[in-house]
Amino acid sequence: MPVNHPRVLVAGATILAVSFVPRTSAAQTARPHASVTVEKPKARTVDGGSCRILSDGTFSATFPPDALPTLGFSIGPKATMAAEMHANLAAFKGPGTYKDEILMVYLGKTARDESYGGLGTVTINPDGHTGTFATKDGKASGHFDCGAVPAKP
Repeated sequence: MPVNHPRVLVAGATILAVSFVPRTSAAQTARPHASVTVEKPKARTVDGGSCRILSDGTFSATFPPDALPTLGFSIGPKATMAAEMHANLAAFKGPGTYKDEILMVYLGKTARDESYGGLGTVTINPDGHTGTFATKDGKASGHFDCGAVPAKP
């Protein structure tokens, strides 16, 4: 008496093989990731980070580690301490150069060790997600990539 089980197994194996064939699509291409490169006072590149536009129109960016970000800056009149630090109170309007914005660069293990900041210039490139930064005193500078253009709320 013949057994038909081998056909069932072959059919099942064929279906499994087809279902595991990788497909190439735009959704599966490598997603860009955020990063920051500090060029001055000493070179350091850190992967990760985020940029966002808050509901009040403030552009905010932070790059790891979270506890003491390598780079953090904000553009807009609602940025924390903007008025007290005499920062630029103009609203974020998209790509361009923003002078007298609040920025901080931390390269040490604590906030007192190798920290640079205060006011500086942040440039958002025409692509909307890359740019440069420099402290007003010229002690720290570099470039960043948000990974994608931040969505407006």
